[in-house]
Amino acid sequence: MLTQDFLLEIGCEELPSHTQVTLSEALKNQFTHALTEKKLSFEKIKTFSTPRRLAIIVEGLQATQPPQLFERQGPSFQDAFDKASTPTLMGLGFAKSCGVSMDELTIKETPKGKKLVFVCEKQGNQTKEILPELVAKIISKLPLPKPMRWGAHTASFIRPVQWVVMLFGEELINAEILGVKTTRNTMGHRFHHDKHINITKPADYEHLLISYGFVIPDFEKRMEIIRKKLESLNNENQKVLIDKNLLKEVTGLVEWPVVLVGHFDQTFLSVPKEALMSTMQKNQKCFPVLDQKNNLIPQFILVSNIVSKDPQMVIKGNERVIHARLSDAAFFYHQDCKHTLSAHLLKLDHIVFQDQLGSIGDKTKRIVKLSSYIAKKIKANDDIVKRAALLSKCDLVTGMVSEFPDLQGVMGYYYALNDQESSACASALREYYYPKFSGDELPSTTEACCVALADRLDTLIGILGINKAPTGDKDPFALRRAAQGIVRILIEKSVDIDLVDLLDHTKKYFTQELPNKNVIKEAQDFMIARLKSWYIEKNITIEVFESVNACNITSLIDFDRRIKAVIKFQTLPEASSLAAANKRVSNILKKEKNTKYKSVNAALFEFDAEHHLANKIAEQKKVVDALYEKSDYEKALSELSVLKEPIDQFFESVMILVDDEQKKQNRLALLASIHHLFTKVADISLLP
Repeated sequence: MLTQDFLLEIGCEELPSHTQVTLSEALKNQFTHALTEKKLSFEKIKTFSTPRRLAIIVEGLQATQPPQLFERQGPSFQDAFDKASTPTLMGLGFAKSCGVSMDELTIKETPKGKKLVFVCEKQGNQTKEILPELVAKIISKLPLPKPMRWGAHTASFIRPVQWVVMLFGEELINAEILGVKTTRNTMGHRFHHDKHINITKPADYEHLLISYGFVIPDFEKRMEIIRKKLESLNNENQKVLIDKNLLKEVTGLVEWPVVLVGHFDQTFLSVPKEALMSTMQKNQKCFPVLDQKNNLIPQFILVSNIVSKDPQMVIKGNERVIHARLSDAAFFYHQDCKHTLSAHLLKLDHIVFQDQLGSIGDKTKRIVKLSSYIAKKIKANDDIVKRAALLSKCDLVTGMVSEFPDLQGVMGYYYALNDQESSACASALREYYYPKFSGDELPSTTEACCVALADRLDTLIGILGINKAPTGDKDPFALRRAAQGIVRILIEKSVDIDLVDLLDHTKKYFTQELPNKNVIKEAQDFMIARLKSWYIEKNITIEVFESVNACNITSLIDFDRRIKAVIKFQTLPEASSLAAANKRVSNILKKEKNTKYKSVNAALFEFDAEHHLANKIAEQKKVVDALYEKSDYEKALSELSVLKEPIDQFFESVMILVDDEQKKQNRLALLASIHHLFTKVADISLLP
């Protein structure tokens, strides 16, 4: 089978850095789908992206489509043949239109009855003939955030297109893509080699751009080069702080990365390091440098897109801009320090949290009450919790946070220390925002946990209470993230408090009536859904989760203990047979639809297996109940493994649904006692 490599490169004005990886992945996925649909095989697909280009190479692409069976349906059997099975004019006409005799047609059974069918093998098209239309279709399906048109063109793309390369093997595929005629000429670096580079074949593409064009087209390779250059600056006295998101963003801004070191005035170090780092990273796309104690040192690392004849000029230009940015940060910080956090409390009343739920000031009052309630429940320091809750939103109206929103909480911490608040209160102000994202750290103190829970619970009940639950991928109030934060804090910080009780108290502190009367149940279901997602991310099976969830546990720390117990139970050799037996028990009881059985009467037993099982259940019930009271669920479930043999013997020896109603009900009562024992920790019957 003849194969060739295929190259497509779309050259354009500077692509937004944050779109390059997304577009590359989408391009690869669309090509994979389209080629598979056309039944064209290939070896592998490689993508490239830089600020000026988006490209893809399909290696070992089949040169011709394989032959395909073509089927054309004709008239029904009754219309094609008369009663003597002689072809009718309709049948003969269909055969003539297909260019064949009646003998070459077949009869096929279809949903609408038997039909006359013409089947033939159709030769596949040449891949090079398919490619122009296929490429145009693929480009039209790319997820362009803000497509634009330029000049007199009707085509749209994320940025104006300047050239398009399309080669199949050594052959140029002549076409017009996005209003531009295809060529075999790519362009090099805008400053170092802004000239045509002739591509003979796709395999030369990457090598030619690197060797002559001063362009590293592979995004991952370019990012790794930058990473290594940054890491090479590390030594025993300093280390470059490499933020992965900033690294990806910078990679999307350069084609030929050059790493340079700049400096800033040491006097700026009097400003909190997070503020300085934020402005360096967010505004200037520079990497901060820390000493071995994680203190900021007056250096920054920039990644330039040009090999300058005078690198110091590039560095000085960046130093001037950094100086101006850091001066702004210092100004905001020193201005904010002239006022205490508590002085901002009245301003919160004029900031709307949500139209139906009042202001940030109203939310703060609710958080104070709820966090105090939680503090008393888990024996945290109530005074610290109430003070931290009161000041929790005050930094939102400071100059620094207004300029750098990502510093909320962080600046609250520094301003609290400046106001001589306790260190515990200051830490709570910083940490109640944790976790900010999946996998982020949690608050380190119980006081911070109290405020963190109160803030998220208030948002959850408030937004669900006004019937604004997330829909699809739209979650403007980040309720899913809030719910996951609650789940993690309750479980990972071992906060033993009832979830429904928390939700009830949260609702109680809203002074206005919430339209959603079913908000508590809806919030509980929402939390359980996030809890399920959290466990699935930890590779806990759905069956294990559902087995515990069937017990309607409302303490998440207790829920987690049971999950761990069930996982341990599954490792026992008796687990699968006990689960199967419990399924059988559960199914029998469901069919009977009787929720109240009398006590088991030993006098009605007919077989030794009944006596043996009843005695074992009684023995194990005492043991399991004692362990259950101690929340020792792992041992409780392991103790139940001794029931495997008596349960197996019971099912082998005893007919349950007999005609004698008394014996039948007594045996069902025995099954109910098994079911009760096995569902104290989790519903074992739901396990595979």
